Amino acid sequence: MKVLFISDFTLEHSIGGAQVSNKLIIDKGRELGFNIKEHDHESSITDFFSSYDLVINSNLAVISHISPEKMALITKFPNYVRLEHDSCNYLSSEGREDLFKNSKLNFFLSRYHYQFFTKMYGNYFKNVEIVYDPIDTSIFKKSQDEKIYDVVYCGYLHELKGVHNLISFAKQNPNRKVSIFGWGDRDYTPLFDKVENIEFLGHKPHEDMAKIFQQSKALFHYPIVNEPFCRMVAEALLCGVEEVIGDKERIGAYLEFQEVGYDNFKNGCENAAENFWSKIKI
Repeated sequence: MKVLFISDFTLEHSIGGAQVSNKLIIDKGRELGFNIKEHDHESSITDFFSSYDLVINSNLAVISHISPEKMALITKFPNYVRLEHDSCNYLSSEGREDLFKNSKLNFFLSRYHYQFFTKMYGNYFKNVEIVYDPIDTSIFKKSQDEKIYDVVYCGYLHELKGVHNLISFAKQNPNRKVSIFGWGDRDYTPLFDKVENIEFLGHKPHEDMAKIFQQSKALFHYPIVNEPFCRMVAEALLCGVEEVIGDKERIGAYLEFQEVGYDNFKNGCENAAENFWSKIKI
């Protein structure tokens, strides 16, 4: 089966959670025998002129901005599915509705994710499937490691991800040591350096995050926007972090974890990529 997988960035471009998830899904698809062609914001429009059994579209913020003609081509494919990672607020109301209504399947990352979409945009989403972000639970799992970190943040640093809430928390809780493992398009170290109980440890490889979470007492995440899932929170919970500090009511992974419990949540993350492909009908 020939598949075109469309998303703004691959892991070679960006190391965000959506890119990690997409790679795991693509790798599983290839393992299952799908012939998958990846298309990103730098790819030629000629990719659209081949014949495919299935088209999967994911993040399209950059593609819709720099190559709007591709959006019309995407929605004209007779058999495509939507793999939603965020809030899709970069499209017009008409463009968003067109994208979801013409899709054979619409994948959301949590029940909260689907709920806030219907609240924000209306109840026009059909053939909805809830599939978590895939996570390697052979790495992200509980351990008996000594807790050497108090409060950690491990991920992309941005205003919308609540970086200023993180700084405020540290200032208001001088008795708590905040360790930040992160990266971003902006250098926040001048702000971090002004707060005595913040240590900025920079970006670490994704596979190293498991050990950090296993050695942490608490995770901080107070986003400004809705988090459909949040890989950082999910991985921390799977590694046994017992305290999540922040606005937990708008984090899909946390709400799912509370609803289904550790074992079912672990199973959902562990089998997410396979579950995704099992829903596909060609």
